[in-house]
Amino acid sequence: MEGGGRQSLGAGLLLGLALGCSWLAHRVPQLTVRVVLILGAGMLTLMATALILSLGSGRGGSLRWRQRLEAPFASAGIPFFALLVILAVGAITSGNNLLYLLVSGLLAALAVSGLAAALNLSGMVLRFRLPDEIFAGQPATVAFTLSNDKGFWPAYSLTVQASADPHDSERPSAEMEPIYFAYLARRQSFTAESTITFPHRGTYAATAFALNTRFPFGLLNQRRRFQSGEREQPTLVYPKPLPVPPVAIEHLRAGRELAREGRGDSLELYRIRPLQTGDSARQVYWKASARAGALQVREFSREQASRLRLRLALAPGSDPTVVESALGLCAGWLLAAERADCWLEFLGENAPGLWLPPAPARRHHSLVLDYLARVNAAAEWVRPAGVALDPDIVEFCITETATESSTE
Repeated sequence: MEGGGRQSLGAGLLLGLALGCSWLAHRVPQLTVRVVLILGAGMLTLMATALILSLGSGRGGSLRWRQRLEAPFASAGIPFFALLVILAVGAITSGNNLLYLLVSGLLAALAVSGLAAALNLSGMVLRFRLPDEIFAGQPATVAFTLSNDKGFWPAYSLTVQASADPHDSERPSAEMEPIYFAYLARRQSFTAESTITFPHRGTYAATAFALNTRFPFGLLNQRRRFQSGEREQPTLVYPKPLPVPPVAIEHLRAGRELAREGRGDSLELYRIRPLQTGDSARQVYWKASARAGALQVREFSREQASRLRLRLALAPGSDPTVVESALGLCAGWLLAAERADCWLEFLGENAPGLWLPPAPARRHHSLVLDYLARVNAAAEWVRPAGVALDPDIVEFCITETATESSTE
């Protein structure tokens, strides 16, 4: 017999014993024995209710998924259970057979509700795919695939919602637009998308989603928690990028203009001039030479003139709101440097510390965002080892919400 069937049978036997004890309590003349039987009936009823609420625990899904079943009462189940308790107390105290029949019918409805909901959730597999980059406060699209692996039974009235991490009660849970599946036939899969929003940046130890159902009577809101076992790394939520001040754009443009004032080895054309002694044959521009009737060579601008350094140096113990604003501004600077196609050197002096030598900004994209997600501004300043700063690079230093510009 399956686990859900065994639990349902056990709950039924316990309820039967509870009713038998309550019936015997009215047939026994001794007061002490009567009190013991009534207390026993109450304990058996509580045990049966606990079995009903745990129906289907650990069923369904692959071994690579960690699942947890929860079964709180739905809004319609609270008055139902209150009425059940009142009628049960009235039946035990009065010995009215009609009340016993009503209580038996209500208990049977509760047991059927728990068993049907557990069978509805059994055999369900929920797969989800989070985007590669998630920014705090910005909706991220999540793709879900819900599969009904049961060989005989369809599934009804299922809702996918975000589930909070039970081991992290201090961090607010993510907000998500629920997805409702009215019906899934056996061996059928359905794909849908929704948006999820993480309120704060940082490391989320587990990103999980819950599959809820109130089928069939709406008395119990049973849920099964799905967490991907393949995602060993924690989910990193990057700070929300803030728009950079206009002076940043002017500095980036100035760097591009300085690149045209001298020759170097970049890919940006500086000028075309006649061939001189010492020039390499690889510099000859044959099209211009054919038009001019003499050998012409190409010169390229200096790459170093368009390099920028972004330094993050937040004072230890700064206000958390100020820290988040500064980190968002730093992320905005990174994206602005990428759009300007600049070379970027990054220096983070807050724990855990990070230094990246000059390179195209897009190459530092993931490393800088990962660092910003893990920054601990409460710790002391950290100077990354092996730092060799180029004195010719224009530097932008972010200290709290202020941005300072300097040329070393």
